[in-house]
Amino acid sequence: MSNKNIMLTPGPTPLPPQVLEAMSRPLIHHRTEEFGGMFAGVIEDMKWVYRTKGEVLMMTCSGTGAMESAVANLLSPGDKTLVCTTGAFGDRFVAIHKAFGLQPVVLPFDWGRAVDPEVLRRALRANSGLKAVFFQHTDTSTGIVNRLETLAKIVREESGALVVVDSVSGLACERLETDAWGLDAVVTGSQKGLMNAPGLGFVALSERAWKAAQTATLPRYNFDYRIMKKSLADRETPWTPAISVVAGQAAALKLLRAEGMEAVWKRHDELAAYARKLLSAKLGLPFYAKDPANILTGIVLPEGVDGNKLLANILKEEGISIAGGQLHLKGKICRVAHMAYISKSDVEAGVEALAARLAKAKV
Repeated sequence: MSNKNIMLTPGPTPLPPQVLEAMSRPLIHHRTEEFGGMFAGVIEDMKWVYRTKGEVLMMTCSGTGAMESAVANLLSPGDKTLVCTTGAFGDRFVAIHKAFGLQPVVLPFDWGRAVDPEVLRRALRANSGLKAVFFQHTDTSTGIVNRLETLAKIVREESGALVVVDSVSGLACERLETDAWGLDAVVTGSQKGLMNAPGLGFVALSERAWKAAQTATLPRYNFDYRIMKKSLADRETPWTPAISVVAGQAAALKLLRAEGMEAVWKRHDELAAYARKLLSAKLGLPFYAKDPANILTGIVLPEGVDGNKLLANILKEEGISIAGGQLHLKGKICRVAHMAYISKSDVEAGVEALAARLAKAKV
C-alpha cells in the first residue's frame, strides 16, 4: 500500500496536526478544573460556529446518536411530524421515528435533488398540527444541499412546527445561520466539517425547542437534554465524555476561529468549484447531484465498471480513500469529498488515481 494515506471520504475527514497533537496528550480526569475550562471553551466556540446565542449541548456519540437525541427530546407519542427525505440520512430520520413508535409523514424527493420549496409548502398545508419538520442540511449519500433559509421560512409561514436539522455533514462547510434562519434544533457530529475525530455529537437549541424538550414524553436517559443542560453550570457533561476527542475539538475550533466562518465557507466554495472543474476535465463523467453541496461530488461511473472494486484497488495501491455509493447506488457512483481539512493536492491525487484506473478499465 502507498504511504500517501489520503482521505477523500465525507467523514471521517483528515485531521490537522494540531488536532492530532491535542488528542495524543495524556488523559485528564473529566471532573477537574482543567477539563471544565476546555469543555466550556468548546461550548462557546460551537455557539460561534452555529451562529447562535442559544444553548449548545455536547454528547459522546456518532452523528446518528445526535439525530436520535433530537427525536427523543422534542417529541411525544402520537406527535405528528414531517420528514423530508433527500437521501439515506433523511431515511435514517424516518427509521429513528419508527424506532420510537412514531409514524411520520414522509415527503420524499428523488436522490440527487434538494427539497422543492413549493412541494414542501403544499405538504405543510395538507398536514395540520405538525409538531416538527425534519430536514438534512446536506446529505453525503447524494451530495445535495438543502436551502435551509428558504425552507425554514416556509415552515414558519405555514405552520407552528419546530424546524429540526441534521447538519452532521453541513456545519462548518456550508453557510448555516441557526438564529437568523429560525432553526430550532440543529445536530452535528465532530468528524466532518469540525475537523475532528468521530465521537462527539452536538445540538443547538432555540427557546421553542427547549420548551418542547421540557414537556416531551418519549423515553430518554443518556440523551436527555434536561440532564445535559444542568451539567453546563458545572462546566461538565453528565456522563463520562470522550476526553481526548474533546481536546481535539478544542484545537480544531481554535483553527476555525482563527480562519473565520466567512472565510471557511468561502474556502469550501472555492475547493468544490476547483474539484468539479478538475473532475470534468480529467474524467468527463456526469455528476450525480442536481443540487450539489460543497461537501463532496458524486460521479456516475460508466456502465460495466465495478465501483466497489475500483475504489478498493485505489485504496490498496495508492493509499487513497474515496467513498462509494450507498444502498441502491453501491458500485454505481463514487463520492469525492472536498470538505474540512481536505486540500487541493489531496483532491488532485484522488482525481489522478480515478482517471488512471478508469482509463485502464476502458482498454
